[in-house]
Amino acid sequence: MRTAVYRVLGRAGGIAIDLTAGSAPVAAPPRNAERISNRIWLDTMPALEHPPTDHSGLRLTPDEAGWLRHGLSLAAEAIEAARPPGRQTLVTVYRVLFPETEFQAEGLAGAIIDWSQREFGIPEVAVGISFDRAANRFAFTWQSHQPGPGEDVRRKRPARDLRGRLLADERGAE
Repeated sequence: MRTAVYRVLGRAGGIAIDLTAGSAPVAAPPRNAERISNRIWLDTMPALEHPPTDHSGLRLTPDEAGWLRHGLSLAAEAIEAARPPGRQTLVTVYRVLFPETEFQAEGLAGAIIDWSQREFGIPEVAVGISFDRAANRFAFTWQSHQPGPGEDVRRKRPARDLRGRLLADERGAE
């Protein structure tokens, strides 16, 4: 299990999401898992049913979980290529943490893509991000490095997660 620390910074704000997930080879996926590709399955139930009172994560809505499916689907081909042939892989999202003021649901797709890159050692999935000032939100261009309409933004690799824990593998990287 690992936590992806996903940050997007723009002039008018940002997106901050910490996503904790794990992967496991499975013979048959659990009933509540959703098929993402031929051999990749996603279980979001822990994040959908998470008790929000324990302050260790936030409960996602089904619509927000859709962005996790979208992000994992963009990485699925590379994940399958990195896994042994014929093996099914279950990705379980256990916890998602974000401040309400620095959240945009589309960022969940970016967070699970980042998590996938670290978990499976896959190449970077191309995602273009810009800030659309008129809409006052970040615009994502999936599978493209082309900036969307608006100001350029940058990704930041923070040294700490949202709970203040040091991230050893990302210390000082930007």
